[in-house]
Amino acid sequence: MPDIAFLFVVEGPRLEAQSLLLAASIRRHHPYSMIIGYRPIGTDPAPAAVQSMFKSVGGLILPLPSSQGLWRGAYPHGNKIIALAQPRDAAISVFLDTDMVMAAPLDPTDLPAHGEVSVVPEGIQSWGKEEGRWERVYAHFGLPMPEDRIRLLRGARRRSPPYFNAGFIAQRETDRVDGKTFGQLWLDTARKIDHEVGVANKRPWLDQIALPVAMRRFGLAHKIIDEAANFSISNGRTLPDPFTPKILHYHRARFLRDWSGSAEVIAQALDRLPHTDQPEAEALLTAAGFLGDLTEEE
Repeated sequence: MPDIAFLFVVEGPRLEAQSLLLAASIRRHHPYSMIIGYRPIGTDPAPAAVQSMFKSVGGLILPLPSSQGLWRGAYPHGNKIIALAQPRDAAISVFLDTDMVMAAPLDPTDLPAHGEVSVVPEGIQSWGKEEGRWERVYAHFGLPMPEDRIRLLRGARRRSPPYFNAGFIAQRETDRVDGKTFGQLWLDTARKIDHEVGVANKRPWLDQIALPVAMRRFGLAHKIIDEAANFSISNGRTLPDPFTPKILHYHRARFLRDWSGSAEVIAQALDRLPHTDQPEAEALLTAAGFLGDLTEEE
């Protein structure tokens, strides 16, 4: 496997609890990869248990530049774009949503070749059911509407203009356009769409709108990889049997707890911590719904 950096955002109690599980599960299946948690500048230091977890897995918690002035209004989803845009000393960077756990290692075939970005299709057409919106976005950059269509993964599995889930994105750090990585090109594209393109309902979908447009804008190809690398089990969806996902995208604690492997993932994460940090970790996981009684919100 090439040198891989796995990165995600660690901000606020919910993502801090999720990061305990994600960091430990990545290290179990990729023992030599980089693990980076980005934390916005100006926030308080991460809880001691989270810092201890990153120390245990040999990971780093790095500052994420402020989003002030980047967007037309508040856009927390934009932190994932800013994170991927940061410089890293790795051959390939894989951005992951924090509400994920790794259940099996990625394969080399999941990773992008030169000139590619690895992505998984979105489940449903959450934005862009009216193709005229896509046409306006592409036209803003002087681009024709793409002729190719992809198959979405959920429900009627309708055919759609390229539209991907932004929970898994893999880029080659050495692929540059005008000296910029794909993450930096994605950020530039998302900002222009946010500030300059008059289409409705851009939030919270701006990241996913900009994703295929940035690829097309800068001549990069999307490499569609197997759904196992970003398998969503939200809203009661269960895993096929037999089937082992590589990365489980659970969205809420209650959906992870419905998975047969959840207890093992949680136990292995806690076992990585010194005994002195386990009570705080358990408290974070309980408050987020991974342990104890469930509430309706979880």
